[in-house]
Amino acid sequence: MDREKIALAMPAIRQEFETLKQALGEGRMPSATSALFGGCLSWGDELRSIYARDDRQALSERDPLTRFFVTRFRGQEGDADIVSASGGTCFLLAFSAFPYLDALMTEMSVGDHMGFDEDGNWLVSKIIAGTMDGSRLKVDKGHQGWRFDLMSVYQTKAQAMDTFINERFCGDFDAFLWRYVADHDLAFDMDRAWRPLVEKGGI
Repeated sequence: MDREKIALAMPAIRQEFETLKQALGEGRMPSATSALFGGCLSWGDELRSIYARDDRQALSERDPLTRFFVTRFRGQEGDADIVSASGGTCFLLAFSAFPYLDALMTEMSVGDHMGFDEDGNWLVSKIIAGTMDGSRLKVDKGHQGWRFDLMSVYQTKAQAMDTFINERFCGDFDAFLWRYVADHDLAFDMDRAWRPLVEKGGI
């Protein structure tokens, strides 16, 4: 693709990414989900299985954002119908499970075009709080506009959460989870949080 076409497309990509951020901030899940594609949707499908089947040992091998998503929604009062959610919805529920990391998305903007991946998807640089973070965001031209693969942002959030738990709780995820439950005064069943749904006939 020539430079002129790229230059013409970039303003639309930047604007539609801001629209996605706004939809996420306002909780408009269907609108946000329609702007996703690629690896994040595949991971959303995988998250449904993780939510239903992973026990404590399996979850301990997952990244902390995934672990927190599963335990938070399993343990909270009232049943969250995660298993029947779409891959996009499941991904966004996990993506936004720990709101203190939302700045990694709200302060992010699209930088420059950086080429294409092996599937022909656009690669653009990511700018967070005015600084390029060195990673790439995959972008695709869908039938109704540009779509984004937020998997790299999910991974950045997971890494930030891991650092936070290591620094504040000496790497003790259980201590972190108990503190979160207490700070938010949640009606929470810790045993259920770690118990896979298959043991309860959940699927």
